Amino acid sequence: MLKTIRIIRTAVIAILLGLSAATPLAAWNERIHESITRAAIAALPEWQQKQLAAVRDVLATRYSLIPDIWILPENRKEFGPLVMLPNGERFNHLPSDREHNSLTIGYYATKTIESLRAGRLDEAARWAGCLLHFLEDCSSPAHTFPGDNQLGMWKDLFPVPAEFRDRPLHGLVEGGEAPVVLGARRPILLGTGSEELTFNLVERLNEVVLHSRGQLFPILQGVFRNDQAAIARGRLRAAEFDAAMVSDALYTILNIAAGKIDRLEATGLETRGVETLTPLEVVHQSYYPQFSYFSDPYFGYPLRDGILANGETRRKLALKISQSGEVVRREFERGIGAGTHTRLTWALPARVYDRFEAFVGLHADLGLEGKIVVRMYVDGEAVWSSGEMSGGDVAQRISVPVWGKRELALSLESRAAKNGGNYIVVAEPTLHKAKSPPPEGRTP
Repeated sequence: MLKTIRIIRTAVIAILLGLSAATPLAAWNERIHESITRAAIAALPEWQQKQLAAVRDVLATRYSLIPDIWILPENRKEFGPLVMLPNGERFNHLPSDREHNSLTIGYYATKTIESLRAGRLDEAARWAGCLLHFLEDCSSPAHTFPGDNQLGMWKDLFPVPAEFRDRPLHGLVEGGEAPVVLGARRPILLGTGSEELTFNLVERLNEVVLHSRGQLFPILQGVFRNDQAAIARGRLRAAEFDAAMVSDALYTILNIAAGKIDRLEATGLETRGVETLTPLEVVHQSYYPQFSYFSDPYFGYPLRDGILANGETRRKLALKISQSGEVVRREFERGIGAGTHTRLTWALPARVYDRFEAFVGLHADLGLEGKIVVRMYVDGEAVWSSGEMSGGDVAQRISVPVWGKRELALSLESRAAKNGGNYIVVAEPTLHKAKSPPPEGRTP
């Protein structure tokens, strides 16, 4: 019977790969989905493994494939409703914009938590299977090159042997095996509620997509050279990173559903560095489009945890700070270095954080000839302005309420008579978690 099931699954994948372009293609094959899911579960604490024991096998071998196998006539009635998102869209196997990723992750995570709390373990495993499939598929290297599922653009960017010029490359990247083992790695708590989980898991997915995208070239090099060891290493690197994220997602969901939130772990979630978040201006989790590059002091883009002197040399973030009645030069380990004509926007979870804080000013050494105005917007409304700041001025502290808001934006404007000095530092930009969330509709 087991052999028959595996044969059927193999046939399903083949069918999916042969569907029209209107249907999203499968990513990891069934064996890799199973390997990732089993590794993720095996890394969970003992009490969570016991909770999932009754559904572990079916979750790994069947429910994690629901978005692939629902299309078979015998599965449509049972699984079809599970692949429809609340906005009417059908399950998408590809990483997309933040809105879509948040919708998908939030929907399946919330459904899983609700089913667990209601004691419906098998139903929870089905919802979880859809969530895991989305995370795992988005992290398959073959799915991480935006808008190019068959990797046709790679044939324009890199030398491709003649025997591969006319072949779709998707299946050559994602097939095979990936025997994932997470070893002693412990899962990480991503939130104390479903909204915070969704927010942080979207960011984790961005990181994993970039990591998996980085495996495409090594895998394809292996394909072109028929180097099976190189192919296997690239797949495994992607799958292991993928499994760690999946384990964190399951760990957090099970903790939230059971109300077992470790106080020390929760303390680590009390703040979130905004410099670690992906601005909405960024395209495909990766790059800024040309129109968002600033032009003073140089043609470039915002830099995390540093600033570029003359657009070339990385320097530490530094500001003049008023401290105990004196002006001192202070370096910062984290923050954003940028220039004027810049706008950065970040999505917010509405009911998690109540305040955004940061220091802002011109770089203590590089920005002496600059002159700027910094503005903050929350849900499109201007809520803070620095007024005109010059290179000799001390940094200002931003503190704005964000509870109940969905979007935070930073605008950096020039007031200088000439270009060259507007080296702007946004130091320690931080979201602070609400300690006592207020009633719906009220601000702290």
